[in-house]
Amino acid sequence: MGGLEIQQTQSLQARQEFKLIIRLEQASLLEMPEEEFNKLIIEAEGSPLFKKLYRKERIIHYQRYPKTDLSSHFYQLNEEISTGTGTLDIESLLADKDSIVRQIQKIGLENFKRYFLYPELGVSVEEVAQECNLELPEVEEVNNLINEFSIMSEFYHPSTLSLGRGIYYSKVASIEKRPEGFVIGYHSPSHARGRYSIDYERFEELKGNSAFSTAEGREIRQLFKRLELINSRKDTVTRILQGIVEKQAPYFESGNGKALLPFSQKELAERIGLVPSSISRAISGKSLETPGGEEKALKDFFPQPRMFRKELVKQLLETEEEFPSDEAIRAKLEQKFGVSISRRSVASLREELKIAAAWKRNKTAMQ
Repeated sequence: MGGLEIQQTQSLQARQEFKLIIRLEQASLLEMPEEEFNKLIIEAEGSPLFKKLYRKERIIHYQRYPKTDLSSHFYQLNEEISTGTGTLDIESLLADKDSIVRQIQKIGLENFKRYFLYPELGVSVEEVAQECNLELPEVEEVNNLINEFSIMSEFYHPSTLSLGRGIYYSKVASIEKRPEGFVIGYHSPSHARGRYSIDYERFEELKGNSAFSTAEGREIRQLFKRLELINSRKDTVTRILQGIVEKQAPYFESGNGKALLPFSQKELAERIGLVPSSISRAISGKSLETPGGEEKALKDFFPQPRMFRKELVKQLLETEEEFPSDEAIRAKLEQKFGVSISRRSVASLREELKIAAAWKRNKTAMQ
C-alpha cells in the first residue's frame, strides 16, 4: 500500500472515530439530567468569549423554535410571589429578590421578552437599561434571575409523578392552548430562547482579518462545538414534543385519555428523522403538563396499538348497546373508529378485559 493510500485510510478512520465520538457525546447529553444540562448552558453563555461573540461581534444569536415560548406559569409565579401566594420554599428562596420581581412587572411583558428573554441582536446592556428605565446593576439582576430560573426550573415546577413511582421525573414544559393553536411552553427560559445560530462565515471573515489570535480561534471553535451539542439536545427534545402535540392533538383538545392515538417511538423517529434510541433516551424521565393541568410522562403519549384497541373494545362493551357476537363488535369498531381487526383479536381483547362472550352473558342472565 502506497503512502497516499495509507494517509487516505488513516484520514477515513479519523473521520469515523470523530463521528463516533460525536454520537457518544450526543447520546450522553440526551441522558443528562435537566438541571445539569441547564447548568451547562448557563456556563457556556456566561463565558466572556460567548458574550463577545454574541454582543460585540454578532456571530452568535438565538433562533426560536416554531410554536414555542416561555410557559405562562413563569409570569403567574411572579404574581404569586408578589401577592404572597407562592409556596413557602419559593417564597423563602426569592425573599431577597422581591425588588427584581417588581422590576420585571414594571418594565412590562413585551419589554421583558424583547430585551431579556429573547434579546435582540446587537442591543447593548446600556441600551437595555435606557429602554427599560433601569440601572445597569438592575439589568444584571434580572438576567441573573432568569439564569436561576433556568437552572432551577425543576424546583419552581416540580413533578408530582415521581411520588411512589421510584422514577425521578423532570417536568420540562406545559402544552398551552393559545389563539394561534397549541404552544410548547418551556419552564426553563434557556430552552424557550431556542437554539444557537452561528454565523460561521462571519467568524472566518473576522479571523482572516486577524480579529482573533490563534489561541482565541481555537477556543472559539471549542465553544462552537459545545453550542452545537447543546443544539442537538434542544433540537431533539423540541421535535419530539412537536411530534407528540401534532399526533395527539385530539387528546390535548378534549383532555379525554381515551382520545390518545396509538403512536410508536419508531413512527415518530421516522417522521422527524431520528433513530428510535434517541427518542427513548430523550423522553426518559421527562414529563409535561397538559392544557387541562394534568401531568403525564412523555412515554405515556406512545400507547401501543394493542392497548389502544383494548381501550376501544372496553368503550363499546361499557355502553348500553348489545352486541350479539364478537363479529358484531369487530364490525362496530370499524364503523365507529375506523379500526380494522379480526374477530379472533376481538375475542382475545375481550377475554383480557375479563368480559364473557355474548352467549355466556345471555345464559347467565336467563338463569
